[in-house]
Amino acid sequence: MIELILTRRFLYILTAGVVIVAASYFVGLHLMVFILYNLTCFTVLILDYFLSPSDKEFKIERIGDTKLSIYESEKMRFEIYNITGKKIYLEIKDEFPDFYFESHEKIMKGCIMPHSNKVFEYEVIPKKRGAYKFGNIHVRYKSNLKLCMKQFKLPLEREYKVYPNLKDLRKYRLAVYNSKYYKTGQKPFKLLGKGSEFESLREYVFGDEYRRINWKATAKENKPIVNQYEPEKNQHVYMMIDTGRPMSFSVRGYKKLDLAINTALLLSDIVNQNGDKSGLMIFNTEVENLIMPGKGYSHRSGLMEALYHIEHTKDTSNYEEAFYYFKRKERRRSLIFLFTDFETSEEAEDMFKTLSILSKNNIVVIMLMKDERLKKITSMTSENEHDIFNKGVALEILRERKTIIQKLNSRGIMCIECCPEELAVNAINKYLYIKNRMFF
Repeated sequence: MIELILTRRFLYILTAGVVIVAASYFVGLHLMVFILYNLTCFTVLILDYFLSPSDKEFKIERIGDTKLSIYESEKMRFEIYNITGKKIYLEIKDEFPDFYFESHEKIMKGCIMPHSNKVFEYEVIPKKRGAYKFGNIHVRYKSNLKLCMKQFKLPLEREYKVYPNLKDLRKYRLAVYNSKYYKTGQKPFKLLGKGSEFESLREYVFGDEYRRINWKATAKENKPIVNQYEPEKNQHVYMMIDTGRPMSFSVRGYKKLDLAINTALLLSDIVNQNGDKSGLMIFNTEVENLIMPGKGYSHRSGLMEALYHIEHTKDTSNYEEAFYYFKRKERRRSLIFLFTDFETSEEAEDMFKTLSILSKNNIVVIMLMKDERLKKITSMTSENEHDIFNKGVALEILRERKTIIQKLNSRGIMCIECCPEELAVNAINKYLYIKNRMFF
């Protein structure tokens, strides 16, 4: 059903009628003029309403990708075709789940020429991963004589999925393809001679290991020739993501879990580009999902589908069950990136006791994010006893955290603590460092 909304033009015409009726009062015809004037105005209004284009003379559809990236500005697009032979000015408003999306341009405006189509768009910023339905759109346009606005609602339900940051994935993939190694200025080159897979022969240079000398080639060429190797491919690299209580906290407005998921996907892409296979395990009080190592488009799609809807909990994760579950499923020596955190020394000790289950036959890298709240407290000037107490507690927590990280590193378990924006760079750096030095 099309609603009728009176415009200012029609209200001005009605107001002008007051002057005409007042003038006719002096000749005694004011009542007749009042009836005739209003009858004429409303008759013209009704004719204008019915003779103006109806909702059937517009073809409207949602267009664009249904995959959105969390915390990124995304454009929602509509293509509208004007079947009529008249230029029409439109105002369009979309119904979207505004609790999970932010938008500053909720109304789209524009003109469509006769028998033409036009794309209308507005921007939203998704605030939460998951699947969300966008519903009806409301369309409003002026009648032929602009005496009224015609408004109708059109059901255009469509599901959009909010994934981890896909734009970051494309950016980092392009950076690796161009051999530009992120923010550090390094390059992800192959360290030939450091791997175990034969690559080629070359002449000996000072500093080469004697055990690399190929004696048959040396005798044939009558000069020292060495074997050149490259890192092995098809190694298994796992991203383990803890969805427990410590990952529910926010840093700089972003959930730790979201940052870990983005990094895991970035790292998975880099792993696959370097010829290795990426796997995924999601756990909390129990293992929620395990995707065995693989590569290719279908494998990547499987990772995306597994990660876009996972949620953090307020429970303490069961590391022992998760690690034993992994050990039963994966027999091959693997590189494991564990995305987790701990708020108390008790939580850290609980994890520390069970890490030997993984580290015995695998290389484990623990990725932690710095607690900027504690850093801020320790740098503040103490003005009273309350401030002194808070500063003392914060310093003690940071000291304990540093001790635990040193303890992990001394046991051969690599532990990296970094700022949120450096999480992906550090994870990829560490993967390439380990791979190129034949550690697995």
